[in-house]
Amino acid sequence: MRTKNYVSRRDFLRLGATAAAGAALTACQPRVITEQVAVTEEVVVKETVVVEKEGETVIEERVVTATPPAQINAEITVWHQDWDGLNRILAWATGAFGEKEPGVDVSLVPIGYGDLVAKLLPAVAAGNEGDVNYLYTDWVSATDISQVFLDITELAGGRSALEERFYPAALTAVDAPEGKVYYYPYISGLTDCVFCLDTDDFSAAGADWEKWADLRVVIEDCKKVTKIDESGKMTHASWSIKSFGGLLAAIMWQLGGTPFDRETSTFKYNSEEGIAALQFLHDIVYEHRLFDWDFVTDYFQDIANDQLSMVNDGAWTYSVFLNNYDLNMAAIPIPMHPDATENVLSPSPIGSWALSKRLSENSAGLDASMAFVDTIMSVDGQLQAMDFYSGSLMSPEVYADPRIEETQYGAVSKRCAEAVWPIARYPLHHVANPQSLYTEIERALTNEISLQEALANVDEQMQGLEDTALERLNQ
Repeated sequence: MRTKNYVSRRDFLRLGATAAAGAALTACQPRVITEQVAVTEEVVVKETVVVEKEGETVIEERVVTATPPAQINAEITVWHQDWDGLNRILAWATGAFGEKEPGVDVSLVPIGYGDLVAKLLPAVAAGNEGDVNYLYTDWVSATDISQVFLDITELAGGRSALEERFYPAALTAVDAPEGKVYYYPYISGLTDCVFCLDTDDFSAAGADWEKWADLRVVIEDCKKVTKIDESGKMTHASWSIKSFGGLLAAIMWQLGGTPFDRETSTFKYNSEEGIAALQFLHDIVYEHRLFDWDFVTDYFQDIANDQLSMVNDGAWTYSVFLNNYDLNMAAIPIPMHPDATENVLSPSPIGSWALSKRLSENSAGLDASMAFVDTIMSVDGQLQAMDFYSGSLMSPEVYADPRIEETQYGAVSKRCAEAVWPIARYPLHHVANPQSLYTEIERALTNEISLQEALANVDEQMQGLEDTALERLNQ
């Protein structure tokens, strides 16, 4: 059976995405497997309907042709972070997009990180932000995101389609109403989820980082690397814990606690699990002596100067080390606490793309903006990032592409992403700037105040910010 239909441009884009993705077979449940078999003046899609019925498999096939709509004619503005890597990606994307959509005029507006943080939300309130906007998810955690950016859920094919396209946990970095999605998850450094280590230091000490089963084993191997002279002064540190926010939360979850109870909107750092998690980090400094606050001042330079061997600041640091220093490095997903009852890691905020709500009244602009983001988020587009960035992408399809191994940092990124995202969790509080968390925990880890006092301060200060945000959001 052959039928022919006209589809809107957004449906046409979704049709192509669905055809590429396909579907898995499930017993006793009909499934449609789509295969794009030709693209000329019309797209031809073969659909195979598979039904398991009374012990027999029934297969029906049909071919559907869809005539693409006319070329888009529009002007769109893209606000993005002025970062060398992202500038390179967008230069490629603009060229590739221009070949497909010559009728769209794309204006790129690079903005420095600090200026973009300060400018984006006020611009949204004033209605003069970009049509396409780059942001980090923590920038909108204290807002009602449904009032900030366009709901892309149905435009992108529905929540289930988005969860097939991206790791589902990457869609949960911001509290959103009714399971809706308002951003395309793009990149993450995986801060506090990945060790970056000098392999020469560990090999020389007889430590095998490839066999780290849990953090107890990590500590024992780090002891082999640490050097302390006869006077008790540290001359080489093994593990810098100067990054700890996500790691503290992850260990709390692993031990059966939670940093934030969503049902009651209450912070619970000052709890049995919170104290145990913070004690674990404190012991790294004072009981195991793997790190010294006065000795480690700049971990990039300290590793380059052979004063430090490992940091837990994320997969993104791997490419920075290799781009700037002549070192043999490895990036390893952080193992669990030895007493963990659940495998959990807590990634850093996600670099994302979001669309202006103004586009709901501009059909051509919406089509152009979605098509441009689809170019960036295509497999070809995301592979561009892997030649200079070792952090994580959020698309399993990219890591399934064999070309990932041909990029400079693709193999490292894949290893980390595939280990972290299936167990990733976000606290989903509404505190945009949790600086009090970092300040109070560092005071405890430098012995300025007790562990319990630090955690009590965190709960009090974070709770005040949360209550203020909720009061504002519920008005």
